[in-house]
Amino acid sequence: MEKEYKINDGNLILDVIITQEKISGKIFFVAQGIQIDVASQGLSLDEALENIKDAAKIVLENSQEKMQIIRDERREVPPLLTRIFL
Repeated sequence: MEKEYKINDGNLILDVIITQEKISGKIFFVAQGIQIDVASQGLSLDEALENIKDAAKIVLENSQEKMQIIRDERREVPPLLTRIFL
């Protein structure tokens, strides 16, 4: 399963791709940021989204350059995610 989400925290929007991973019999949701290099995981979709939001805030607090990337990307058309079956 792969799905795209948007995390909107005030003025900033981070596009996130969520995948499901099975590790040692447990299902994890893995969240990866598109505009900036940030990732996190959780046992539920909500937990993964909350965790990546926290991780993204930490990354952005420490990098004005990455903060500017997020602000600039806000004006562009969001990415399109699709699946191709071969």
